Amino acid sequence: MARTRLLIACLALVTPFVPATTVSAALPPATGLVLSVRSEMGALSTPSTTKLRCEPAGGLHKNAKEACAALTPVDGDFTKIEPAADVACTMELNMTKATLKGKWRGNNVSFEQVYSNPCVMRVHTGKVFDF
Repeated sequence: MARTRLLIACLALVTPFVPATTVSAALPPATGLVLSVRSEMGALSTPSTTKLRCEPAGGLHKNAKEACAALTPVDGDFTKIEPAADVACTMELNMTKATLKGKWRGNNVSFEQVYSNPCVMRVHTGKVFDF
């Protein structure tokens, strides 16, 4: 019994000097995007939609790692993605709308652009809208 009291007294004295050991790693702000591609040719066209998560890459996007790799250097700003220089597209007219909404590193983002066809869209957006 005396040992228990001595142990409790020692713990009471030492506890204020022991630093908290909780791990509080700084988590990156949330990045979650909903992407949609829709042909503008025809009134009944159904959009193709997926979800993309970055840091770490994931979601339902089949090319999530590549898409996040394209978005990271431009901080999620599609206007800064360099078009692929080594791709030739046909002059087919198949108006295609690419839409993105969500959060990039905690900030709301929204992007919408109409391209002359799906090939031109992929040239300008890389793997981001290739799902």
